[in-house]
Amino acid sequence: MSSSASDADHLPKLPDDVVVDHILKRLPVRSLLRFRCVCRSWRSTIDGPRFVALHLNHSALHAGNWHLAYLDWDDLDHRLCSLLSGESLARASMSQIEIPFAGPRDCFVFPGSCNGLICIMEVAANEPDESIYVWNLFTRKHKAVPRFGPAKKFLSMEKTMEGLGFGFDARSNDHKIVRILQDVNRKGLETRVQIYTLSTDSWRSLECEVPALCNPIPAVFLNGNLHWFVSKHTEGYGSVLLFDVASEVFDEMVPSEEFLHVLSVSSEAVLSVLNDLLAVCTIRGEAVGHPKPLSVCSIWVMREYGVPESWTELYSFEYSGRVSGVDGFTRDGELLMLTADKGQVSWNPITGQFAILSLPRCCDWVTVVESLVSL
Repeated sequence: MSSSASDADHLPKLPDDVVVDHILKRLPVRSLLRFRCVCRSWRSTIDGPRFVALHLNHSALHAGNWHLAYLDWDDLDHRLCSLLSGESLARASMSQIEIPFAGPRDCFVFPGSCNGLICIMEVAANEPDESIYVWNLFTRKHKAVPRFGPAKKFLSMEKTMEGLGFGFDARSNDHKIVRILQDVNRKGLETRVQIYTLSTDSWRSLECEVPALCNPIPAVFLNGNLHWFVSKHTEGYGSVLLFDVASEVFDEMVPSEEFLHVLSVSSEAVLSVLNDLLAVCTIRGEAVGHPKPLSVCSIWVMREYGVPESWTELYSFEYSGRVSGVDGFTRDGELLMLTADKGQVSWNPITGQFAILSLPRCCDWVTVVESLVSL
């Protein structure tokens, strides 16, 4: 035996728990996928559910592990997903990942992201029942969600509203897609609710009544619930509809009178998450009589989840131009907006500064955390 081999045998070896808890859990997914090949025990450890959960919990606590994935709708190829990394969009580096299931003319949107998994849906002009996929772009694994056949006839109706949400059931350690289909006809408001469960890879129907959705914007997932804006009796933004992903029960959170008035005079209101609080971004439109275009935006947060009286205006700011829409907050707290004059712009609530972004004018985006969560 050589002296070098003999010396190696006598080198101190780190305990397995030290290697896992203090080294491996801190590594990016790309490195961990390579380290699976080091030895059989490392492969078993990295693939194990305990380590996957440990890595996800650690990854979610650090801003550098959160990314913004976006799809450029002006890209004729539609085969690439762009990934912005970094704690600030103004300083972020970009990489591109090929969408493995994209066809030559496919166009996609992001209904949501949860635990590193992205729900991505194909938008087809002549196909009423779109293809849906669940994708971990860090492990490069994906699953095609089976189509819910009986919904095709319902979806083909001209006045159908579709609400989609992607969330996690902590009780059963499972991910679910919730689909709300609504149509206004002679019978009134007709609703169908469909639930897809990742572990069983199957859809089922849920018999229940759901108020009219305000718009088809994807749901926001927070505290185990999916959230949409709904309206009752009048048009415009009303209460917040929530769906408990674990118990599969709908409920409503009615805003306070003050906040309801803000919603009534807003041209747009978008649900989001800011610092782990349910947030709403509103646009009041251009100020009447102002000599130049001016948009007034306000940010409200629910300081105590589930308590309507806790809705509080956290920020309010003006933009010297027309804000065409707000897209919500990124994980690091930057508000993304689409403006008529500068395209995609971010607003930092801490500094109060605006930044022009290199994002395309027509795009869809979602925040996603690095994870090893499997399908």
